[in-house]
Parts: sequence; C-alpha cells; structure tokens
Amino acid sequence: LVLRALLNLGYAQGDAEVMTKCMMHAEIHGNNQGISKMYRPQDMGFNPNAGPLLYENETANGVVVNGNRRSGMVALDMAVQKAITKAAKSGVAVCGTYNTCTSTGMLAYYANRIAEEGFVAFVMAGSPEMVTPVGGKNAIFGTNPLCIAIPGPADGPVVLDMATAATTLFGTISTKAAGKQLPPGVAVDSAGRPTTDPDAALKGAFLAFGSYKGAGLSLMIELLTQALSHGAIAAAGEAHVGTGRKWREKNWANTIIAFNPKLLWADVEQYKARVAEICLHVRNSGPGVMLPGDIEKKNRDANLKKGALEISTGLYENIAKLASGPASRL
Repeated sequence: LVLRALLNLGYAQGDAEVMTKCMMHAEIHGNNQGISKMYRPQDMGFNPNAGPLLYENETANGVVVNGNRRSGMVALDMAVQKAITKAAKSGVAVCGTYNTCTSTGMLAYYANRIAEEGFVAFVMAGSPEMVTPVGGKNAIFGTNPLCIAIPGPADGPVVLDMATAATTLFGTISTKAAGKQLPPGVAVDSAGRPTTDPDAALKGAFLAFGSYKGAGLSLMIELLTQALSHGAIAAAGEAHVGTGRKWREKNWANTIIAFNPKLLWADVEQYKARVAEICLHVRNSGPGVMLPGDIEKKNRDANLKKGALEISTGLYENIAKLASGPASRL
C-alpha cells in the first residue's frame, strides 16, 4: 500500500522501494519516523525535476553523494552501500550526502545495516534551523540526530539512535494543535526567554537536551554534517524555527563513518565477545535495565508476531486513497 502510494506520488520504482523499506522499518520498530510521514503526501517533498545521484570526490575511503534533489532516504541509502563496500576493502569509510531536503527517516535503519556487516557505524543527520545554543535566541542547529551501531550481541548490534534536540518540530506542532503546553526547558521565544507556549516556541527556537552538553554535541554534529558533507549552513542572526538559509537552500547533509574492528583486533570475534559481555553486565545490573534499542527490538518482535501494524484510521485512509487513485505529481 505504501509502495503504491509513493509510486502514485511520482517516485520511480527503485526510489519508492527504498523509501518504503526505510519507513516500514521504523514503523515495525515503533519509531516515529515511519509511515506517519505519509499523512500529508506533499510533505514527502517529491521533486519532478530531481536528477540522478552523483558521486563526488570519490576515493578508496570516501565519497560525497550529491542527492540532486531526490529523496534524502534514497541518497543516504546509497551512501550506506558505498560505506559498506569501502570499509570492506580498506577498513574504514567516510561517506556523506547533500543536496536533499527531505527526511532521511530512522537513522538506526542505516546504522544497523552497516553493523550487521560487522562494522562499527556512526550515522549523523544535519537538518534545518530549529535549535539554538544555550543562552541564544536564534535557531542555528537542526535537531541533529546521531546513531551509533556496534556489532557483538547475539540478538543483533547495539544501536543508540537519538536526536540532540529537547523537542521536535512535529511534537511541538501537535502540542499546539492540542491546546497544551510544552514541558519546561525545551524551547525559548523570539527574545531568547524560556517558554512553554508552543506558538512562542515555533516563533523562537528549541533547545538541545542536557543544556551545554547536548548543545555541544549538536554543534559537533552540525560541523560533521552540514559543514563536512557540503550542506548549507545557517546565516548569522536571522532564523527561528522554520526559517533560515538551510530552509531556503533546501540543502541538508548527512555523514556516515564506518570502520572494521579488525583495525584494532586480529580476531574480531574476541572484540564482539567483549561487547556482548559488557552488554550482559549492563542488563544484569538491576531490574528493568535495558540497552539502547531494546524497546525497538521488543516492538519489532511483537509486531512481527502479530503480523499486523496498528495505525490511525486517518493515516490509513490517506495512504489508501493515494495508493488507489491516479498517479499524482504533488
């Protein structure tokens, strides 16, 4: 159904298949980067003038994928394939993407694929202006998520997938629509004053989680994505949520770092065993202790056992209508 809907939006078969796999992976794992993106089809950002992916500055260890205005998921998917191939040959790969302006979806989808091949993976996503530094009022950073995946445990790689923002654009809009207030400490108004009013936050900026530590991490991801992988960068003193140079230029960047533990271990299985042992100690350290990614794995297993996914009636109807209707060029 999702695949047919994407084809009707105008996406080519290959692109639609990549996007469907990415969104369904998120949906099965209970992540909010799933098919809810299809609620408003125009938000998928189909561009009829998009061109083929271009590979720039390619070396044995790296490449920059110019998305050429195609889906962010499609560009990052290709960067993952490149990273796996290059890391397998040379031990380490650094691959970036730029010139896309749509969501890349759940970063764990990409990082886990790299870790399943036996490599340690770092996947970072830049995004447009939404977050201000501590003490600031102008949005500079995106929500700037980071995902790290490490092979070892028998039930699959350990995967940490987290945004560096204290709130999200979708969450803030939903809070405003519900007539509710934001929790304290997640946003500032246009004057840089703390606010719980979602409308004021949307006219101001979000904050990073964890105060200075989160803001510092968000900055590093900004430098490793937008700066390193050729994305647009924020201009001084002009932006609040939804405005700014990155929004105007529609050029968001992502970066992948993948390396083979063989660079440090002659016997990689010994390293994986140590990872598994540490994870076991963590799980056994107290009742209810969980590893990053455990909740998503439980959601996946439960959904696969049921053989079905529960989604809202409105979302289903929107996707079904698009899937059954004539091809569109939204």
